[in-house]
Amino acid sequence: MEAIWFLDTLVRIHIDGATTDGAYALVESVAPNGHMPPPHVHATDAEGFVVLEGELTVHTENGAHVLRPGDSIHAPAGRPHTIEVTSETPARWMVVSAPGGFEAFVREFGIPAERDALPPTPDGPPDLARLEAIAGQHGITFVGPPGTTPAQLAATQTD
Repeated sequence: MEAIWFLDTLVRIHIDGATTDGAYALVESVAPNGHMPPPHVHATDAEGFVVLEGELTVHTENGAHVLRPGDSIHAPAGRPHTIEVTSETPARWMVVSAPGGFEAFVREFGIPAERDALPPTPDGPPDLARLEAIAGQHGITFVGPPGTTPAQLAATQTD
């Protein structure tokens, strides 16, 4: 298993897309309270989330879906979503991405974890220009600023 510090998250790659001929990848993520990437769209890969510990809120155009241990949700390709750790303690969840490839994005932007634990608290915000550039190379497009949800974005487009 490969462990990577990705933003403020520890990502463990359990099954690499290369081992499934690109069919899917399986990663485990651990993130602190408040973790919330910008809303984004995966052009070709769908994601399935299963929460193992804590509470994860998946935000879609249809609103917020609160997931607790044992809960799951499907995020289809081509539709905006983001996730937010809403438990007071870190959350841990599995993500199946199909086809595989999300793990390659994590590897390219992240760094090998120095230990099997959350990374040190960042000194400031991530390099969003670099994040967007690398994401774009992996078919991921950010559709709003950090802290917004797809439902909020959809509401402003209909106003």
